[in-house]
Amino acid sequence: AGYWNPAGLNYLKNKSVLYMHSEEQHSQVHYDFLAVALPQGGDEGHRSALGVSLVRLGVDDIPVTPLAGSLREGIDYEDGDGNPSTNLPTEGNHQWDPGERLFLSDFELKSSNDFAGLFSYSRDLSHKVTLGGSVKVLYRTLVGHSAWGAGLDVGAMYNLKPNVSFALVAKDLTTTLVSWDTGHRESVAPSLALGGQLTHAFSPKNVITVSAGVRTDFIGRRVDSNFGNGSIAGELHGGIEYWFHNALALRTGVNGRDLTFGAGLRNKGLGVDFAAMFNRFFETDGVTFASDEDQGVGYRVSGSYDW
Repeated sequence: AGYWNPAGLNYLKNKSVLYMHSEEQHSQVHYDFLAVALPQGGDEGHRSALGVSLVRLGVDDIPVTPLAGSLREGIDYEDGDGNPSTNLPTEGNHQWDPGERLFLSDFELKSSNDFAGLFSYSRDLSHKVTLGGSVKVLYRTLVGHSAWGAGLDVGAMYNLKPNVSFALVAKDLTTTLVSWDTGHRESVAPSLALGGQLTHAFSPKNVITVSAGVRTDFIGRRVDSNFGNGSIAGELHGGIEYWFHNALALRTGVNGRDLTFGAGLRNKGLGVDFAAMFNRFFETDGVTFASDEDQGVGYRVSGSYDW
């Protein structure tokens, strides 16, 4: 909730801690999430909650290629191993030429990381309306360089009925600025998400929830979006979750162009969840991306404890 919509923290009945690990892109991209949520009590309409979340998104073991003039013959590359235009042997000239084999295993390995700390607070405005916000601090590293940034997310939830609710979330509301140690500055443009859910109970222990939403940004990104033009793009999201005896959950959904499946187990205060993501399952020829025909299957696994 602290990440997706801080207003949702108010709906936790107990204190909770959660850890999640995810891998995508053939396990090259690692995502870790750790959060603690602390409801402050109070009757409905007077609730509040605090939350702290830590995020790490990283790519490890990136070979740092030296400048061409610094490559060492026989150590970093094989001299004269072929001409890429003719595929015929060539004589060595004691310098690296395009097409000659590089020995990547001997290069220095670095990592690229995005770290974030989110400090969240939520509060009821009435019996039907809840507001929440997250102040986030960002820290990025990229092959010997680093950057700091800060931003603000704001969310709201509206309960139309006990089993019907809507939510609105504005991320990077003030435009998140990121400043590198090189003097270069970047910015993360605001995005807006709107969604809703309907829950139906077949019995007190058998419940199904259907949800849907749309997320839009204002940078015209088209890689994963389902619609858009040069200035605005949007992603569609939807899912179904079924709980059996408050102990087993089965889930499926659509996340932009991805197809997802998942399951969850609960035993008293302990919880375990797993999800598989079939990346770009709904890819079309209208959107191009490197190797979009095979992004692999990503997965997420998490554990939680309530007390």
